[in-house]
Amino acid sequence: MATIEGQHPPDRIFGELGQPEYTAHWTISRLRGVHHQGQKTPVIPRPNDRVQLTATTTLDQSVEVVVAWVTTDEWATQKEVAFEKNGLSWNSVMWTYLQEWRLTLPPQPEGAMLRYKIGARLPGSDALIFAETQSGSFEKATHYSLFYGADTLPEWAKEAIVYQIFLDRFDPGEGKLWPQNQDINQIFGGTLRGVTEKLPYLQAMGFNALWLTPIFESPSQHGYDTTDYAKINPRMGTLEDFRVLVDAAHRLDIRIILDFVANHCSNKHPFFLDARQNSDSEFHDWFVWKDWPEYESFYDVRNLPKINLAYGSPAREYMLKMARHWLELGVDGYRLDHAHGPEMDFWVDFRRACASVKPDVWTFGEITQPADVQRNYGGGLGGTLDFLLSQRLRWTFGAQTQRLSELGAFIESHFEYFPESFSLPSFIDNHDMDRFMLLAKGDQRLLKLALLMLAVLPGPPIIYYGTEIALSQERSIHSPGALGFDESRRAMAWEEVDSADLPDYLQRLWEVRGQYPDLYCKPWHVVKADDHRDILVLGKDEDAAFFLTNRSERDVQLSIPVKQNKPYHYLIRGGACPVENRILKLTLPPVSGMLLSSEGSFGGVP
Repeated sequence: MATIEGQHPPDRIFGELGQPEYTAHWTISRLRGVHHQGQKTPVIPRPNDRVQLTATTTLDQSVEVVVAWVTTDEWATQKEVAFEKNGLSWNSVMWTYLQEWRLTLPPQPEGAMLRYKIGARLPGSDALIFAETQSGSFEKATHYSLFYGADTLPEWAKEAIVYQIFLDRFDPGEGKLWPQNQDINQIFGGTLRGVTEKLPYLQAMGFNALWLTPIFESPSQHGYDTTDYAKINPRMGTLEDFRVLVDAAHRLDIRIILDFVANHCSNKHPFFLDARQNSDSEFHDWFVWKDWPEYESFYDVRNLPKINLAYGSPAREYMLKMARHWLELGVDGYRLDHAHGPEMDFWVDFRRACASVKPDVWTFGEITQPADVQRNYGGGLGGTLDFLLSQRLRWTFGAQTQRLSELGAFIESHFEYFPESFSLPSFIDNHDMDRFMLLAKGDQRLLKLALLMLAVLPGPPIIYYGTEIALSQERSIHSPGALGFDESRRAMAWEEVDSADLPDYLQRLWEVRGQYPDLYCKPWHVVKADDHRDILVLGKDEDAAFFLTNRSERDVQLSIPVKQNKPYHYLIRGGACPVENRILKLTLPPVSGMLLSSEGSFGGVP
């Protein structure tokens, strides 16, 4: 299967980011002036850590000193501390010098909340320019926060195997047929009872966590436009249905993760309707106004007004209350929609609020931004959805527009960049992009390759509903005449489950992942990357294990030098592969992958 140099599918996961002409503009706007953007070391501060803050200024304006205003008592008192110059570099994209500044904060005890603002003082005046906003007003300056709490990543999250359920399209429950499933932009009728009834099916495949797309009251089929954060959407069921689901899932050792949308709500939300109609409404400060009654919204979508989650706002307190509320009802974690919408410090408060109810809560954010931006959310979010890896897997095994050698190099670097306790849930598709099977043109061999790689990488794997039956879609969400994201949200085809072999394959992958945690806990390195033959071999230290893939349409013979003469075992299909004179010899069939270990043998699915 030949690759096409330089061409990638139009996923638009990161918008225009990644396109050089746009990335240059983005970089300039991101660095021009005074910036901090949450840069800190360590990325996830713990009690008694010394935390080093980093700020930058561009030298198109003279700066006398960069200062942080620091408080540990919610601004009852504050201390002004100066940064020190750290280094000067030239940035060719901006065509100017970039000055770096650093400040080390003293250790803080467990449970401390340290808040700060950063500004630059101009020479010969009292004028200040505050980081990010470039405002001259202390009141309008960006808030930053550090919470010195316990680890942000619970043990169960490291072992999570997540099944994502788009609730309206999963199952109507009680043996009912879909009320309708032809008009994909309309409601299909999936329910909480439908999920509860399918728990044994999901457990049998090896899933131990469910991510439910929004279940709160909403006028849409997708639910990302909430009208009441305290109520279950009545067409999905009742609060009692929700309790039954949570209890039943927990009895099967399955965790429940809710989609939580804090950044915006529906323009039919009663609080917004009141604020839009009355300039003196008690809810006026709950929303972000351009010039009332004109308001800011999510990517200028008018029916998704942006919520004001700034420090001290009533909406922030309400969202934290709602987060605690659902945790008290048994929820185990949150997938946080558009997490780079609110200021970073909101998520630090969110973390503290959640931990006060459930110390082992798992939170991960949807942040479609570059790796350095994602990493800076450490200390607030427990992690971020791994869109960067998803993009690479889709290019490599779906559309096949990236060389295997590029994927290998990415994997070697990617997981070294993020702290070990920063979770990177991995996936190959979701409800906002074309299904993997559309990219792969229906080739289940390619799907198996991508799933095999998910099984051995560090991030907890997330599987989009229907993947186990190779569910696809009629056309791309980017095709002319397409009906938007709902193209990839077709109804689950339960009639195809009994004839599918992928459920057994998934169960085998998760069994191996659970029994051999070193496969995903220790880094892989590239042993062989041959783009001419279209093969990639990754290895573990001391040749303990190998991941091999052949993307071509022909058999490939491989000879791999190893450190010892004992045989290797095929972990997925079972059986042994001999070693002669410290050479591992094997044949990789067309479009296939293998997982070999020197540690032991498995039987199981061929």
